[in-house]
Amino acid sequence: MLSSDHVHSYLDSHLGERQVNKIQHGFPSPRYWNELSVPIDEIAEDRRRLREAEGPYPVHLYVGVPYCIQTDPGKCGYCLFPVEEFQGNAALENYYGYVEREAEMYREQLEGSVLAGAYFGGGTSNLYKAPVYHRLMDMVRRLFPDIREDAGLTLEGIPQLFSREKMEAIRDAGMNRISMGVQQINERLNSFSGRKQTTKHVIQSLEWARELGLAANVDLIFGWPQQTVDTMLEDLETLVSWDVYDITHYELNVGGPTDFALNRYHELPSTLANLEMYRAGRDFLLDHGYEQLSTYNFRRPGDPASRDFREGYTSRFEHVDSVGLGYAAITFFGNPALPPGRSWSYINQRSLAQYKAVVDNGRFPIERGFRHAPEDWLLMVLFRSLISTEIDVSQYRAAFGFDVREKYGTVWEALAERGLVEITPEWIRLVGDGPFYAPMISTLIAEERYRELREEAARRKKESRGPATVSRSGQ
Repeated sequence: MLSSDHVHSYLDSHLGERQVNKIQHGFPSPRYWNELSVPIDEIAEDRRRLREAEGPYPVHLYVGVPYCIQTDPGKCGYCLFPVEEFQGNAALENYYGYVEREAEMYREQLEGSVLAGAYFGGGTSNLYKAPVYHRLMDMVRRLFPDIREDAGLTLEGIPQLFSREKMEAIRDAGMNRISMGVQQINERLNSFSGRKQTTKHVIQSLEWARELGLAANVDLIFGWPQQTVDTMLEDLETLVSWDVYDITHYELNVGGPTDFALNRYHELPSTLANLEMYRAGRDFLLDHGYEQLSTYNFRRPGDPASRDFREGYTSRFEHVDSVGLGYAAITFFGNPALPPGRSWSYINQRSLAQYKAVVDNGRFPIERGFRHAPEDWLLMVLFRSLISTEIDVSQYRAAFGFDVREKYGTVWEALAERGLVEITPEWIRLVGDGPFYAPMISTLIAEERYRELREEAARRKKESRGPATVSRSGQ
């Protein structure tokens, strides 16, 4: 357990740092996923055994598309995800054929599972022409003949690429929800991304979704270059006036060789201003009848087409089975009932050419993965609980056999002293500014394990170099 002095020192040095959207949906960071050979047959056998022991269990599906429309600056100025520039419909349909072939490889090992939810992301999934949405759902139904009645089947897209024809095809195919990456309604601020989206595009897409009975989520980003609290609140006021029931309001992540990092960093709001934006946005939404479902997700009750959109991907606390199909897609699989070392995270090829080449060879297009030790799986689940802003103590005791309050007691106590968490016999809840600091809290909780992983990575690197050569002089 971390010492109390260390925890307080850590908080003193990190509370003033930029938090950004570093909340991790899994542990550890993919930079530590160094296993080049992921035993997919072993994972398939574990899936079968779990179904035999527990009956059908829920699986979540992610289907990715690599393409985005070209922007100036590139990648909307800030995006850090691996994407390819859209080359036209022929290339997109060719790619989708590979996704169908990859899905077929999973069909036998997923037989008997229940689909709890699916997310079609990317990239930009509403680049597809209308008929392809039926093909997408046909592929899903071949994998999962049993789809839960309350399953959220969500397609992500950008407003200017929706049309009524596409939206109708999305609904008729069986999808029930769209998620729109609006980012900024303010057209001047949005222009920094190079995207051609207008307010009219957003309004029209929302009207089509409402008319066709599709639930709709809107993503907004705060901490944008030149953004102020007032311009941010104007965007939120606009969404509320349009009767948007689900809003994801998250902090801009700036880094890498992006235009925002290289050319607009000086225009970003300060760390303190970002915290002020979080508070103002949260309070505004709560005052207008929204509930905070997770660190960045807010919902107003009463949507006739409502679909669950909580962060995290599991319907059961201890079990995670989230299958990723397509370029750069990620799969998470694990359960405390499995033997140690049988839980995995892995990512598909992040080179589109390599993804296709591996599928052409009849193999799963996995690039690399991480074999979880029991401590890693605990942190995986704990990170997801932090995203939801609350930790159910009894669930952790049942799944892992210990009191999570005691295991990380010094962390919870220090956070409680600073008004960031509330501790009861049944729950640990992020309160006040706690959700804003969830990235820092998760990193603090995992600090010791991350240090071990860094040391292990350094040892592997040293071993891969082999013994040092000796010079002829013997020096």
